[in-house]
Amino acid sequence: MFVKLKYFFILMAVRFRLLSFAPLIGLCGAVGILVFYTPLHSRPQLPEATVVGVSPSMPWNGVTVSSKGRIFASFPRQNLTKPTPSVVEILPGGELKAYPGGEWNSYSFANSGDSQFIGINSVVSDANDQLWVVDPAGVAGKPIKGKAKLVQIDIASNKVKRVYAFNTNVVPDGGFINDVRISNGFAFLPDSSLGALIVLNLNSGEARRVLSTDVRLRSNQALKLTVNGKPYLNVKGRLPNGNMSVNPVEVSPDGKYFYFQPSGGPRLFRLPTNLLTDFTISDSKLAAAIEDMGPGPFNAGMTMTKDGSIYFSDIEKGGINRRKPDGSFELIAQGPSSILVWPDASRLGPDGFLYFPSSQINRFAGNSPTGKLQIQYPFHMFKVKLPVSSFTN
Repeated sequence: MFVKLKYFFILMAVRFRLLSFAPLIGLCGAVGILVFYTPLHSRPQLPEATVVGVSPSMPWNGVTVSSKGRIFASFPRQNLTKPTPSVVEILPGGELKAYPGGEWNSYSFANSGDSQFIGINSVVSDANDQLWVVDPAGVAGKPIKGKAKLVQIDIASNKVKRVYAFNTNVVPDGGFINDVRISNGFAFLPDSSLGALIVLNLNSGEARRVLSTDVRLRSNQALKLTVNGKPYLNVKGRLPNGNMSVNPVEVSPDGKYFYFQPSGGPRLFRLPTNLLTDFTISDSKLAAAIEDMGPGPFNAGMTMTKDGSIYFSDIEKGGINRRKPDGSFELIAQGPSSILVWPDASRLGPDGFLYFPSSQINRFAGNSPTGKLQIQYPFHMFKVKLPVSSFTN
């Protein structure tokens, strides 16, 4: 099935204030214009996608939703001179509130950053309503050596509960932790720059780096990738390589399998989580246990539902692509290329909607064919209703 996302031509008189984050005064007032789009008559109509948030002047690349329906988004740092909140909560009225506030959202290059977000890349909430913030200490995609960390925030109290700092044996110079999944007392993170997996014991704090030499976790420069029908090439006519190694990750709802692939694919893989969490198992045994699950589309995130469906943030098609339990694919949502560009990390909400941002990664100077910034403001956050069958075994 194939659909275009529907937008209503409305003016959203929404205030965008970042509470407790005074430097971002530019967000204090903004009007977002949504464009009405009519599906082609030859294509069947599918669930309507809804805009749930707008960022007028800063790119976001991830979203997560708590069990109570609270929505959080991640803002990667583009430079050290322009402030960013790193993490925001999207309030019911559309307001963006820096989260959890205070020094955490006020990083200065002169500070150590040990108790501040330096340059984050992902936010993920778990079944226990803990918010996990992945901070590779990235500035414009380039990490600061020895500063990578994972921050745990208790959503109910809005307090930071624990900070897991990674040494350079786990995240070496040039390593970029990208996303995270939490299951059975462990965190699983991809190093999407160098190509490896990091497994963290949340109780002991012990972490290890695995599969760092396995080519299946590396980006493939021979791939011919497109974004909304146009070749994904930089100013040198090459495939941009930044963070294209193992990136999209997911843990099956029963906690038994960890799914992963490089952003460009072309294959989707999985490993039993009980092997990953056994720190006595060698890399060679882990490599031998990797299962090839078939084609994996060019995507920036995946979310798995109880029926075994995987919903990919499909970059090439500019929408959400569902991998059915039988391994076949169907496109369930697609947007106008001017608005929905590079759908990024998605998460499932308690309302049965899949939430995902448009991040426009291909329009950044280093990734664009002109070598110049091609961002079109504002940035949109979407949600789309998933089939009821996705939530039944």
